[in-house]
Amino acid sequence: MTLKRQKRPSLQKKKTQGEEERKALLKKVILELEKEFKDTSVEVYLIGSILQPFQFTARSDINMVLKNYNGDRFELWARLERKFDRAVLILSFESCHFQEFIVENSFKVVT
Repeated sequence: MTLKRQKRPSLQKKKTQGEEERKALLKKVILELEKEFKDTSVEVYLIGSILQPFQFTARSDINMVLKNYNGDRFELWARLERKFDRAVLILSFESCHFQEFIVENSFKVVT
């Protein structure tokens, strides 16, 4: 009796699939944030691995920075985690000590 070995997906195939998932999630995040903050003075910046090809993993969270946001961050955080089915980290631009880095290295979603 001969046992057939099941083929495992190649590492390259896994990386490619992960990158496609990152791109799809990034589009979803951008669309949702544009809707969420339409017609407001809030500026939204995405930072971190969601912006970096092949760096976003199944364990990665979505990192964003909000400027001019005066609402309940906890309520927003909970709602976004449900929408994205992913951990979300929300930072306040005004209290952030690396504002220059954010402005220079982020993706500004909403202005």
